Amino acid sequence: MSGTVNPVYDWQQIEIFTRQILGKKAFQDVCTLWQENSGQQSGNGAKQPMRLYIVNDGACPGVSPAAGSPVKSVKLCKRAAVPDYPKNTITGTKKTRIIHRYSLILLTEYENGEFRVITLPRQLSAPGSYRKGSTMAFCGMISTDGQTSVPQRMNDTGCSEKLAIIPEGNSFSAFEYMLTFPLNAFEPAISPVELENPGLKSTIILSNLRYETDIIEPVTVPAGEGSLIWTTAVDLMVYEDITIKLGVDQDIIVQGLSEP
Repeated sequence: MSGTVNPVYDWQQIEIFTRQILGKKAFQDVCTLWQENSGQQSGNGAKQPMRLYIVNDGACPGVSPAAGSPVKSVKLCKRAAVPDYPKNTITGTKKTRIIHRYSLILLTEYENGEFRVITLPRQLSAPGSYRKGSTMAFCGMISTDGQTSVPQRMNDTGCSEKLAIIPEGNSFSAFEYMLTFPLNAFEPAISPVELENPGLKSTIILSNLRYETDIIEPVTVPAGEGSLIWTTAVDLMVYEDITIKLGVDQDIIVQGLSEP
């Protein structure tokens, strides 16, 4: 029988830095890209796919424009979160708000065999606001002035959602999804004393990203100045799980041996 036994007096005090989780809330299969049902009062309807009008390959604006080649398929290659997002804000002592900013990179295949990479919302425009060299798709979430977003809202049993597009110069930089919900939704419940702790911090985890696309049909869209351009109507929805944890950082002292 052989071996080495470390006596107690050889142990060291080891300081471990960790975060104690006070409460957690998980939202599964959250639709973070959608449009409101236009037939309902804002915030009270059901989510429907975002309708994109992707410019056909080879299509150009005109009074009687050439149709170009329609879209055959659309794949989501990447959902890129903006640096420092997602983040959480506690509004008073009753609600918390998750803010998630992101962009989408799509790979589009056309019926003629060509491929294009489209970055949304940077290459989005409002119908009637075609920008040569930058517009790859149109969307009703941008107002007719081509400069501002038309926010989409959803309200359901104490929770509210909002989706908007963030402007940047003459284009748009990101989609902004906001989810607001009551603090009593956390498990376990967080006490008022814990909420007032200045060291309270949030951790937000995004996972299980998935999407749905549906190619509808070729259609002309106003391009501006009395001209039209051929596009393909495509429906797109994006889903992901969102988990938020509230906690405080702590130092824990234990007796043990550290490995090199």
